[in-house]
Amino acid sequence: MKIYTAQFRIVFILLVFLMVTSSIFAQTSDGEPKPARDFKNSVKFNVSNTLLYDNSYQFSYERIIKENQSINVFVGYQEFPLITLDLADDNVDFDRKSNRSGFSIGADYRFYLGSVNKYSAPRGVYLAPFVSFFQFNTDRDINYTDSNNVVNTVNLSSKFNLTNFGGELGYQFVLWDRFVVDCVLFGPSLTRYKFNAKLDGSIPSLDDNEVYQKVIQAIKDKFPGIDGITGDEGIEKKGVQSVTAIGFRYNISIGYRF
Repeated sequence: MKIYTAQFRIVFILLVFLMVTSSIFAQTSDGEPKPARDFKNSVKFNVSNTLLYDNSYQFSYERIIKENQSINVFVGYQEFPLITLDLADDNVDFDRKSNRSGFSIGADYRFYLGSVNKYSAPRGVYLAPFVSFFQFNTDRDINYTDSNNVVNTVNLSSKFNLTNFGGELGYQFVLWDRFVVDCVLFGPSLTRYKFNAKLDGSIPSLDDNEVYQKVIQAIKDKFPGIDGITGDEGIEKKGVQSVTAIGFRYNISIGYRF
């Protein structure tokens, strides 16, 4: 929850700054609005994603296709933050090293509100339906030291998917004609979370299902609002669980128009 609180503060401070800056640089010396140049394309980098995930690189492309309407698509790479497990057996060690990967893809169709905005798209307030998909993969070792001090290692692989369908409210700032700051302020969604955990072997002192449950719960704890939801499918022996819940999308991206 602290991550989301920090993100809200960043959004608020940045919005105040940009509103002042945008107003200053959008006018000429005689006080008249400066005519905007007709750049239909924008490329952007998602800054706020770096607060949520490790090694996050997400880029988007926006294209004006009609008056006050645009399509915005994004694709990216990110790794899920490392999780920790409290395993009951002192002879079992959850290795800190990991092999992580992940990707994201999505799109939204934007309607810039001409009745509200002083300028044409892609500047001002917009509403948009959106769809997105995220996938995270992690491989980590669990080491078990037996009574003869022999270390046995099994690999724990986990996969976490999010599929989102929702709508968003945002505001995009245009500075010096060429630069944009895109802020998604409110983005409720119906989100399908799917968790999958699997061990490639077994440890005598550990119950596989207990390990799966702890892994899945640790991942869920990273997403406030779903940590207390059990899911309609439960956890099978292979460590699968699916949960449908309300999610939210917030982000800040900076970019360049051409």
